[in-house]
Amino acid sequence: MNILAIDLGTQSIRAAITNEKGEILTLSQLPQEVNCPHPGWAQQKPETWWKLVKKVIKKIINTSEIEINSIQGICTCGQMHGPVGIDDEGNITTEWTQIWMDKRCENICKMIKKNHDQAELAKITGNPITTGWPGVKVRWIKDNQPELYNRTKVFLVPKDFINFQLTGVAATDHSEASGTYLYDFNKNGYNEQMAKILDINLAKFAPIFNSYDIIGKIKEETAEEMGIPNNIPVVAGGGDFIVSLLGLGLAGEGSAVDMTGTSTLFVVHKNKPIVNPLVQNLRHVINGWVPFTMLDTGGLSMKWCKDLLSSMGNKEISYEEMIKMAADVPVGCEGLLFYPYMLGERRKENVLARGCFYGLTINHKAAHLARSIMEGVALAIGKDVLNFRNLGVNINQVYCLGGATRNKLLYQIKADVMNLPQILTEEPEASLRGCGLLAAYGLGFIDDIGEVARLKNSKTRRIKPNEDAASIYKNVLKEFIRMYDHLLGYWHENREK
Repeated sequence: MNILAIDLGTQSIRAAITNEKGEILTLSQLPQEVNCPHPGWAQQKPETWWKLVKKVIKKIINTSEIEINSIQGICTCGQMHGPVGIDDEGNITTEWTQIWMDKRCENICKMIKKNHDQAELAKITGNPITTGWPGVKVRWIKDNQPELYNRTKVFLVPKDFINFQLTGVAATDHSEASGTYLYDFNKNGYNEQMAKILDINLAKFAPIFNSYDIIGKIKEETAEEMGIPNNIPVVAGGGDFIVSLLGLGLAGEGSAVDMTGTSTLFVVHKNKPIVNPLVQNLRHVINGWVPFTMLDTGGLSMKWCKDLLSSMGNKEISYEEMIKMAADVPVGCEGLLFYPYMLGERRKENVLARGCFYGLTINHKAAHLARSIMEGVALAIGKDVLNFRNLGVNINQVYCLGGATRNKLLYQIKADVMNLPQILTEEPEASLRGCGLLAAYGLGFIDDIGEVARLKNSKTRRIKPNEDAASIYKNVLKEFIRMYDHLLGYWHENREK
């Protein structure tokens, strides 16, 4: 028995065939781009997602020696929150969809904050209002694209859109629904009061299922086009980073997870949400909640640096060369600080936050820029770790995954800034493994999903804090926060201009 697992990421779309333990048997992926036509905007075409999903599945079927009739279930995870509009006839209404990092609806957040007590709303949603939530994005569509809003029957997040294309069924799961700003964590369902506050129609949001529930079967014509068997059951799936937590086999307090790809997510595990303006909360795909913080450019800022340094010379600079340059710069970057908010910050009304260097002198070189960006990302997350500790969260170690784990210098810096061991996992396809586990559990092929999830690849690399560097970074973090508070005032002043 095998599972077809799909991960609709921001920068790539991947598919794999797994067994019932989530072990990857074969894998394929295709890249995709993000369109940013204006500052703060980030969008992609759902039609492109679907074309790439079909293409990557065909590729894996055509190149794999695995018997296609062994595929008995399908599960999709994906980038979260982007609302795809679907009309009565199943057609896409949102040619370009605002993805998770898009911040064009910031004015909606400002209006809600002005007119409603945020502490009271957080007692319902468990979350501060941010530009990331689909409910807020849909309100922007209603205000700015009313014809499109009225024509839309249902708004689906990316992985639910793929499920709709596969099955014709509009459905979502709790991990995604809990991030709509329409979800009541006290009742584990939508809240009509929140829909009224946002002034949007709750009927335009899909019914909620467990992530492992079967929502339908693949359509005959779709199966034929992809070259896979007809009537394969499709489970609801979940948000990519939450499914990845399952794939890592991690749950329980005491450990945190750092997931750095395009963005950086810093995640802990609790039985209930941590209701705090600096923390966001989503339901786990199996049980409990995952409070987290997010840095939208945690990985993207390093790509920006590589591209910048390449543009200044006569040849393309590789990540390895950039890392080597940064490694030669002393801890603390000789006073240079980088604030990695290049796409703004979702929290505390910092949507207009921007990236900046502070402390530049004539002695700083290109290598200092490279190291300061790595330190800036680590310091921004270190600030969040301090906040979690102040909220009573016990963190003993940090499990790390994502493409950035290839950068060992970055994770040494993170270990030193947080003064916590960083455990780099060798489970590079945690999201696809999680999809395999969800489908196998939903189809009854495994009895205890948590137990099977914990039977993961035990190969890890542990990076311990350096005592001397940690002592230096303790003071650097204080300076980082002090200057951050000054920048906060500037960003807020800029908001009114």
